[in-house]
Amino acid sequence: MEIKFLPAFNGDCILISFEHKGGKKNILIDGGIPRTYLRHLKPTLEELVQNEENIDLLIVTHIDDDHIGGIKELYQDTKLNKDFIKEVWFNSGDLLSDYFNTKRDANRVVEIIKNDQTSMSVGQGVTLEKALKEEKGNWAQYLTSVSNNKIDFFGLSITVLSPNEEGLQKLHKHWQTETDKKITMSEEHDDFNIPISELVKRKFSEDKAIPNGSSIALLIEKDNKSVLLLGDAHPSVISESLKKLELASNENKLKLDLVKISHHASKGNTSPRLLSLIECNKFIVSTDGSKHGLPDKEAIARIIVSQPEPTIYFNYDKISEEIFTKEDKESYAFSCGLLSETNYSIKL
Repeated sequence: MEIKFLPAFNGDCILISFEHKGGKKNILIDGGIPRTYLRHLKPTLEELVQNEENIDLLIVTHIDDDHIGGIKELYQDTKLNKDFIKEVWFNSGDLLSDYFNTKRDANRVVEIIKNDQTSMSVGQGVTLEKALKEEKGNWAQYLTSVSNNKIDFFGLSITVLSPNEEGLQKLHKHWQTETDKKITMSEEHDDFNIPISELVKRKFSEDKAIPNGSSIALLIEKDNKSVLLLGDAHPSVISESLKKLELASNENKLKLDLVKISHHASKGNTSPRLLSLIECNKFIVSTDGSKHGLPDKEAIARIIVSQPEPTIYFNYDKISEEIFTKEDKESYAFSCGLLSETNYSIKL
């Protein structure tokens, strides 16, 4: 497997590529914020098409703009033929309404083009749901959630660890996105100057954001390699799924080759309990550090003290230069990796 963590500003945009029967298969997870599309995602997709490859699976983890923004731009791009996108997973408002047997709510659609922006649609905005339905039925119109069944995807195994029923139900009752939450989050990195030894003493408090609780999170396995891609998922849901699916316990940890840290390394999304269930020495921080004060050094500190000499990889170099103190580097066995040095990719 080769996993590329595109520089998606404060968001996630992940491309997984692997060989299957002499050809290459690709999975795209999220599209970052809107400007990620023109800057980084579109050139990547055009190169795939030029090489006669497809996006065999597109996964939209949840509705926050730093994950779905670039996907909305992709479907707004009328100059790009979308036939190369073969299957889509997206838990839309309509699917939630159908699943919970309630009336569909027009306010829950994900708008990609507003009425005054284009003549493409008369009398209404163009929505992502509508665009997906028009793409030859490639949208798998069922909810993606925790399941006992591993999905065999061209020889690659996918286990869905989040969302669970409760997370979907909360999103259904209180549909919201990160941009319209009432919580004011600091834009400053307020813990970068605090040593790891102090940060790990802090009590863990879990993220309560409803969209994050609905985030799709995945365990990907191929050729004895295992990768945890956590989206913005809540760690309690991941921990519960790992135990419920008998993938990990305190005595028998899940051995992983790579973990994409949840919610851009927010301190509320990496818990001591989750870290006690896994063992890994490669962790990815996906953010440029421009929004919400993320990453939180507190989350990364928990990883460093609980995992075997981990390497923390960053897809923006500046964060790695700022985050650790001299005391941190002298007192703990860890290292930093810069994805810019490997075309933003890790090969496993």
